[in-house]
Amino acid sequence: MELVERFTRSWMAEAADDGGELLPSVLARAAAAVLNADGAGLSLMSGPGLRLPLGASDDDAATAERLQFTIGEGPCFEAFAAGRPVTVTAGKLQERWPSLAPEHLGRTPYRAGLSVPLRQGAERFGVLDLYLRGATAPEGHDVIAAQLIAEVVAGVLLETIGPDAGEGDAPSPGSPSAWLDSPAIRRRRDVWVAVGMANLKLHLSSDDALATLRGHAYASGQTLDELAREVVQDRFDLQELRADAEP
Repeated sequence: MELVERFTRSWMAEAADDGGELLPSVLARAAAAVLNADGAGLSLMSGPGLRLPLGASDDDAATAERLQFTIGEGPCFEAFAAGRPVTVTAGKLQERWPSLAPEHLGRTPYRAGLSVPLRQGAERFGVLDLYLRGATAPEGHDVIAAQLIAEVVAGVLLETIGPDAGEGDAPSPGSPSAWLDSPAIRRRRDVWVAVGMANLKLHLSSDDALATLRGHAYASGQTLDELAREVVQDRFDLQELRADAEP
């Protein structure tokens, strides 16, 4: 199919031209280009608590991902849970995800979009998020096209993280040992460290610790990644969250 061929040529040409770019970011940029989106992001997921940002087409797309993770809701979570594409408009954001809507609309230029699950057979393992500056969400043929590209992206990612991928002394930017240790993923790891610290200091379950940290990040105008970094670097006292953590 012409669309798939254009996508494949696009990401392979960019990967060959810029050996220092991480593969998921190359894939996200190519997906945005061939699908006429203004931004795109790729994430690994296994539920609302675990979402790893693999790559984004640009800083705005990366911000949109961090905001969804901070709030803990949004089209990416719905697409993953339901196993189907989820379209987004500003009105739908405000109706379905009222906590996310003002953050997303105020801190990114995007007003519409589409989230599509990534699959390995029947199993879902991630999401391709597409972002649009215009007010109209994709529909019909555009949604089908996004699903085709998501299928190709999933195949590339799974092939890259196969048993023989990344062998050798110096991992290339295309290998999982490189892109699974990206700055974005290192920031996300701080969240799990902060959750563990809240477990110990506030005697909370992991779910309650994550919810408490999310609530404080939202109330203070931070992303969860930013708050977690402060906790890990001992620049934020978790005792400040004790009142929030009490039933």
